Amino acid sequence: MKAAVYSNHQDLLAASGQALGCHAEYRAFDRSYSVETRGNWCFYAPIYQDSPSGTFERKLADTRNPDYLGHVELVVSKAEMESLLGQILAVSGLIVVFIVGIIFFLVRHFSGSFTQPLVEMVRVLNHVAQGIPGGRVLFFGASDMVALGETFNGMLSRIEMNERLLEQKIAERTEALKVALESSEAANHYKMHIVATVSHEMKAPLHTIRNCMEASLEALPDNSDNEVLRQLHLRALVRSDELNDMIGNILIHGKLEANSVKMTLLPVDLLPFMQVCAEKIAPCLERNRNTLQLLGKDDTVVLDQLMLSHIINNLLANACKFTVDGSITLNWWQDILGLVIVVSDTGCGIPEAYLGKIFDSFWQVDMSMTRQYGGTGIGLTVIKQFVDQLGGAISVTSQVGKGSVFTIKIPYQPG
Repeated sequence: MKAAVYSNHQDLLAASGQALGCHAEYRAFDRSYSVETRGNWCFYAPIYQDSPSGTFERKLADTRNPDYLGHVELVVSKAEMESLLGQILAVSGLIVVFIVGIIFFLVRHFSGSFTQPLVEMVRVLNHVAQGIPGGRVLFFGASDMVALGETFNGMLSRIEMNERLLEQKIAERTEALKVALESSEAANHYKMHIVATVSHEMKAPLHTIRNCMEASLEALPDNSDNEVLRQLHLRALVRSDELNDMIGNILIHGKLEANSVKMTLLPVDLLPFMQVCAEKIAPCLERNRNTLQLLGKDDTVVLDQLMLSHIINNLLANACKFTVDGSITLNWWQDILGLVIVVSDTGCGIPEAYLGKIFDSFWQVDMSMTRQYGGTGIGLTVIKQFVDQLGGAISVTSQVGKGSVFTIKIPYQPG
């Protein structure tokens, strides 16, 4: 904005441009300095006489101070500098954003090439869990990834083949069982004997399978790479427990039909007993995303503990099986007549026309091979038989789509 030369008496010798607010601090000074104002920078530098060129003259000059001739003044505007700095910052910001965008694109591209196969594997496994066959994963890229895809798809093929074979065997065995159930009354005793024998023989290999699955689960390293396998093991263990309960119901039903179940009356602390029954169906509650609430008090009654255990376990398992994303309530109390137990749920409910048949042996609302809910159809039959042996009564009220309420009344037992 301004360049000026002053004499040693502060007389202006030459100037270009003009600026306000800049003043030299000293009349004579020996070093440069600067002054900053609101809008400018003011720079000042002294002017001295040049050193002589001859040797004698330099020696003479060294013995005395150089002559001060004046000073120069230079005024620079801040506005132009600030504008330049703003432009530099803007350009730098654009460059940073551009570089970050490139890095983000590259990271997303390369990470996608590694995570996409895992996402596909999870998707296919979800289909397998839902019973949807035919899912396969396509792997591209390195030879290791392609080999992994071939191994994974081969495993799915073997699983589907085993499922088809198992379904065929189940269909054949079920058809044979259906024929046996439709036989005459004369063959009924023989039929029950065969079912009980087969069920008893199934328990030994079932326990072996469960022990092997538990050992395999404990041997799996607890890391993210084996999470899918751990989940499959846990599902298999839960299913093995359900199969064990089904076999147990069949055996109990056979004993009840043969009148070989004897009653043993002992004091039962109800609250701890009900809590144990609730813990038994915890896997089913988790699988169907249900909640269970216990409302009874810690009373003591004299009952057959084994019979009461079968009654409560079957009622809770039945409620959990037909309830998804709902709630189940187990309540009990004592009145002047005896023990009252109420199990209610918010499940699919039972049509009114079928309420009189649900306690029949091997009967379900949907008797087709493709029914949505599994089971043998004797859980409620076992409950009814045990309640009858205890001298009690069982009733049910239900609304389709809203849920069911089972009420059991057991009179006081002599003890």
